Amino acid sequence: MPSSQRSRTVALAFFLSGWVACAAAFLLPLPARLNWIQTVLFIYGSSAILFGGGTALFRHFDVRAKAALARGENVIARWWVEPESWREFVEQDRSSSGGAEFLPNELSFPNAVPEEGVEVVVGKNAVQVGESIHRLTGGIPEVTAAILHDSRPGVVELQLYYPGGGHGASGVPHAPRRATLRFPVGRGYWKEAGAVVSHYRGDAPREPDLLHGKGDGTNPEDLTRCYNCGYETYKLMSHCPQCGRGMQSKRWSRRYGVVLVILGLVISIVIGFVLLALLPRLHHPRGSGFSDTGAQATLALVVLGAVETFGVTVTCYGVWQVVTGRRSKWVIYFALGIVIFLLLFALSL
Repeated sequence: MPSSQRSRTVALAFFLSGWVACAAAFLLPLPARLNWIQTVLFIYGSSAILFGGGTALFRHFDVRAKAALARGENVIARWWVEPESWREFVEQDRSSSGGAEFLPNELSFPNAVPEEGVEVVVGKNAVQVGESIHRLTGGIPEVTAAILHDSRPGVVELQLYYPGGGHGASGVPHAPRRATLRFPVGRGYWKEAGAVVSHYRGDAPREPDLLHGKGDGTNPEDLTRCYNCGYETYKLMSHCPQCGRGMQSKRWSRRYGVVLVILGLVISIVIGFVLLALLPRLHHPRGSGFSDTGAQATLALVVLGAVETFGVTVTCYGVWQVVTGRRSKWVIYFALGIVIFLLLFALSL
């Protein structure tokens, strides 16, 4: 059984055992002195459902990617690496791991080299080297560079970028990281390896999807810009190759603009109704629950007015972003200034 299928089966069994453990924690009629057993079952079950389910899902994606390559779907090239060439590649890869700019190779090396060699199958969205499968779809990881090294044996190197995000078990955010996928080229397959590098380098138009268009300059919505240094490209890039800051295309600027319009309208409408309901009391604070001096009424009016201004600003900025497909630092700074004002004002009370 292939390793991905075996891992998926084990993870799925772990996932199902978690549901059984959680059910047992609530259904077993245990005396009070044995409540610790229910606690242990619930902790184990919750962990098994979370980690087992996630692992099973990702291994299922790997199995599907392998099956698609086996059927020949979107395959760019396929070759065999002879055992001797494979050993030379492994030795070469391990000897270069001490460099200052070395990026770890995500390729999993087999414990033993098969007599027939190692098969390499490269598709448009996945690479399989032996039993090691690597999905390169959805922009995570992002292939930032593709290089064909003229060595012995020849080596294809795909430099990968993981944008990070989310939090680990300790609560620390996942930082962006870089890695690489290096695999050898079989003898007589230099032309096919060049086609692989050309594809992942983005020389030819890509298949349009939800994230990006073809990236060949025919669609102005593909224009991606770095708002820090001004670098522009039509290719799919999540970060700037010059300064390393995040990039955003016109298409995604408009999408984020729609989200901002919705959020801004919700804030503006809710706070607007609150202001309309409280306005008579704010104008005549005496006997309406506020202090006789009107200080509390003024405070409430300032806070609600600032929140309403923030909501209107977000709405207008969202509309502007939808229309132009661009961001504006000054509007963002203004909105952040309102938020900071509200925080400082609240801390001063």
